[in-house]
Amino acid sequence: MVYGKIDGLGETFGRFVVMTMDVPWDLVKDRIGGKPLKVVMTEGLENEYLDRLVRELPQVDTVVGIGGGVAIDTAKYFSWKRHCKAVFVPTIVSVNAYATPGAAVRFSGKVNYLGNVIPEHIVIDYQAIQSAPKRLNTAGTGDIYSCRTALFDWWLAHEKTGEAYDEKTANESRRILKTLVSNASEIRNVTEKGIKTLVQLHIDTNTVQLAAGSPRPEEGSEHLFFYELEELTGRAFVHGEVVGTGIYILTHFQNNEEAIVEREMNEMGLLFHPRDYGITHDEFVNTILNMKKYSKEAKSMFSIVDVVDITRDDAEMLWKKLS
Repeated sequence: MVYGKIDGLGETFGRFVVMTMDVPWDLVKDRIGGKPLKVVMTEGLENEYLDRLVRELPQVDTVVGIGGGVAIDTAKYFSWKRHCKAVFVPTIVSVNAYATPGAAVRFSGKVNYLGNVIPEHIVIDYQAIQSAPKRLNTAGTGDIYSCRTALFDWWLAHEKTGEAYDEKTANESRRILKTLVSNASEIRNVTEKGIKTLVQLHIDTNTVQLAAGSPRPEEGSEHLFFYELEELTGRAFVHGEVVGTGIYILTHFQNNEEAIVEREMNEMGLLFHPRDYGITHDEFVNTILNMKKYSKEAKSMFSIVDVVDITRDDAEMLWKKLS
């Protein structure tokens, strides 16, 4: 882990390629040092595209992922397939991809997590992160606050199906949630303390998932809304914001204090209303109605969507609440 500056680090990477996008690359290209053999503007996480990069790019010592989750997951997959070193430079902390070992890869729209990559460095450059729009950093709360709905789903699966449940690990997730909420102001204002808090909690959520042997302590039914929305619309969204919507929606079905959830997400600056990222009424309603189908087809973990009826009236009511 390197806090502070990316300046000159490229000179230590040997032969390297960069996975990035236009905006984050512009932030660091004059500072990173060294000369990459190739700069790839990432196009998505479909397996065919990622495999083409693995086949076609030159031999390197290091792959550097610069930007958000897509760039870093692309670098992660490349590192796993090519057996080369990886360096992650999250220029936004909108998602926890830089802190998890598996790459999110889409097969016909369905997300799978592949590989086990431990980076040589995770570079947390405050200058780059604080220069990004605030919403792209406060979105990083989504993959932490999701512990709230995920823990409910995990316990429900234990009660209904006998799935193994670890109270010690669950308590650590509760500590993570408490730390997140107690630092809401720092996170909302993207201070150095707020950035450090998000980074550490992203690492901590990965640790509890490893302890559980599954994503259970952090990922549950709230992610189904995100996965189905992207499949339904064919568009990409800021992950944490849509997960925030999913948290609110599934909290409703869990009967799990949605007013508190709304207040706490607002305090953290997490944008979670459909208008915030531009989806229509029909897209919202159909995504909710299709969550059961998505869960079954993707063979998702058992959750609240498996035990409740989800009606059009429910979806319409949630649209009105969030509009």
